[in-house]
Amino acid sequence: MLLSPKVSMVIATYNRAELLPATVDSALQQEFQDFELIVVNDGSTDHTEKCLEPYRDRIRYLYQDNSGPSAARNAGVRLARARWISIQDSDDLCAPNHLTTLYRYVENHPDCGMVFANGGYLGGPSHNRETIIPSDKSRRLAKQGVNLSDLFDKSIVRLQAALISKTCYDELGGHDETLRISMDLDLTFRIFHRYPVAYLDEVVFYYRRHSGNTSGNQELRLSENISVIRKLLGDNPQAETTLGQQRVASRLAYRYYRLAKGLWKKGRQIEAQSAIDEASRLCPWSLKYRFYRLRWGV
Repeated sequence: MLLSPKVSMVIATYNRAELLPATVDSALQQEFQDFELIVVNDGSTDHTEKCLEPYRDRIRYLYQDNSGPSAARNAGVRLARARWISIQDSDDLCAPNHLTTLYRYVENHPDCGMVFANGGYLGGPSHNRETIIPSDKSRRLAKQGVNLSDLFDKSIVRLQAALISKTCYDELGGHDETLRISMDLDLTFRIFHRYPVAYLDEVVFYYRRHSGNTSGNQELRLSENISVIRKLLGDNPQAETTLGQQRVASRLAYRYYRLAKGLWKKGRQIEAQSAIDEASRLCPWSLKYRFYRLRWGV
């Protein structure tokens, strides 16, 4: 095992023993081999520990009581010995060129805070496209660079497709441990505010769809997304000027509206009313939000 690797790859996992071996295999089968692999078991209650036994001589393993994905990632990064961090989800797969592509860039741009690339969908297209970032947008980002509007309008960054400077990660305090879904977006906003961020038009990982995908928790995803946007505006007041007040209001309002509809369907009318009131306050010109506000109010 390397004592001074160029990259530390961190996989945090919780109850994914059936999926984890394929993820670990994809990491270990990289073209680029100057890296260490750290696996953090975040209090799994399945047979995660047993499924990792065949890899024990090739990984660094940490078990901790269940503390959530952000805390598990932070714990893994604290063990990291390299200058560059790769954070992988325990259900996705690295492409063979993953570290080769990303490290080639940071080797020539050591001041970069983060470089990220595209991902594909394992098992075929999703949302009528082959890649997570549409091909035309991917080419534009690589050619023109990434701006705050790109990060704000669509959550384009997947940390499974990124390399992050450990100096940058440590300086920013790592992942926000109160977040379970939107932590990648939050960290990306904070990195972008302080460090150069670059994009490469290549596919470096594959997203694996399954019933246990965390992003399927719509209520939590929307609530955290709202919190992350408000945190961005609080930490960086210039962001609202850069993005435009109406763009910010529209995105927040739409998330409150989606949250309200989900809460209403669950029979949580008071919370739904509060969320649609906020959507209507943010976008008072929206007839749709006013309609639901009046309908649910009655």
